[in-house]
Amino acid sequence: IKINKEITFSDGERFITIKPSTLNLEIDFQLKYKNEIIGNQKNKVKVYEDDLTDVYNSRTYCLYEDIEFIKSKGLAKGGSLDNAIVVKGEEILNPEGLRNNKEFVNHKILDCIGDLYTSGYRIVASITCSRGGHYLTNQLLRKVFENKENFSILEIKEKNLPHTLINKKILRSI
Repeated sequence: IKINKEITFSDGERFITIKPSTLNLEIDFQLKYKNEIIGNQKNKVKVYEDDLTDVYNSRTYCLYEDIEFIKSKGLAKGGSLDNAIVVKGEEILNPEGLRNNKEFVNHKILDCIGDLYTSGYRIVASITCSRGGHYLTNQLLRKVFENKENFSILEIKEKNLPHTLINKKILRSI
């Protein structure tokens, strides 16, 4: 799917924007937390070109004081220090610490990639997001798909593609 025009979804100070791009999916993501450990982190990746090892290895996270609330909502049933980062005040409770210095924002980028793939297509676009999450990405996709003028479905010839796009089983074509 190629994005044809800029679309934004906002929720208070949080926002996500998608706009046309060349042959890539670029995600520019920014976190803003009051907690000093998480703080303000920013990262930008080109999904079809960059080494995404740090993104793929990034775990979900939460603040220690939110754990009971999260569990009361029936969430985090399998959550532990083995698969999630827990931040308590100015300390990370995981004995091994962070896997990379941008693990918090990298996990949000990983979530965004996964949410975009729920469209069933690879997307060629540039995304900018501040304080986003699953809800914002979902609402953005809804806005994109509500008008066929917002996007085009493309069949891409292999000889013009970066190596990461060549797996035809993943691509859908018309």
